Amino acid sequence: MTVKKRTKPDYWESAKKLLRSRDSVLRSIIDGTDDLKYLQKTCTPFQTVANAIIGQQISIAAADSITKRLKKACGAINKDNILKSSSVELKKTGLSNQKVKYLKGLANHIDNNRHYFKALEIMSDNEVTESLCKLYGVGTWTAEMYLIFQLLRPNILPLGDIGLINSVNRIYNIKNTSIEKIIKISRCWEPYRTVAVWYMWRVTDIDIVEY
Repeated sequence: MTVKKRTKPDYWESAKKLLRSRDSVLRSIIDGTDDLKYLQKTCTPFQTVANAIIGQQISIAAADSITKRLKKACGAINKDNILKSSSVELKKTGLSNQKVKYLKGLANHIDNNRHYFKALEIMSDNEVTESLCKLYGVGTWTAEMYLIFQLLRPNILPLGDIGLINSVNRIYNIKNTSIEKIIKISRCWEPYRTVAVWYMWRVTDIDIVEY
């Protein structure tokens, strides 16, 4: 499966306009970010889930290093290459035992359910999350990364994302981490919380992470 030409989400400019009008703090971040940078779909569905699995509970730099070694050892990150690679080979790239099992399980599931990702496209956000979380090793955060980076859904707020929490705490001067405060702040971002989150990430991660 190939990835379509990179394009800006059709809601992006409308979202920026609304967010700038509702949140003065976010307005300054949007205005200070290169206008040529925006959320893009850059991976196949399988790669998106695999990348999110690799990135679970480790730093961006560590995940990037493992991904590069994985591509060097196996080639493109797809179900066929994961299935034909031994667990020993995959572990040599820096993957933990559990993540090797997760990737193998994902590859097997997609091999046996060829239209799985296509079916996700017409589901609601909650349905996508529920379906993905049934996969071995996939939790809410991974499902939310899929909703954001693969399906480009406009109103996702990944409250389990430490990068988002750190950015919001820093930007809005929250002394003690409070999910309730973040939810309250985010209410004015609806229905474009994904776009607000993307700009929040830019505060702590200049380099754009792609899943």
